[in-house]
Amino acid sequence: MAKDPQIVAFLEARSDTVENLEAIELSLARCIDEGMMDLEDAYYNELLSLIDKANLSKNWEELQEVIARAKILEIDVAAWLSGHGRTSISLPWPTLQRK
Repeated sequence: MAKDPQIVAFLEARSDTVENLEAIELSLARCIDEGMMDLEDAYYNELLSLIDKANLSKNWEELQEVIARAKILEIDVAAWLSGHGRTSISLPWPTLQRK
């Protein structure tokens, strides 16, 4: 049975998105473990919410919404890390595959 390339691309993009969010979460968790304060766990809670939404996304539209929010959160976390003397790398986010 042949697999639909669009479905395969979507599933890979969803997996990559979750992987990126988990990388941000790991970086954030390490810094918090070292004593940095994430006031009211705002970033951490947002990451958990986005991971859930990415895992539950059923189409490109839903996933693109998660990715857009994730990119903003990535920038916010990078700025927070920078304020604590840490650096981060920019993550490659999936893009919608057009025919």
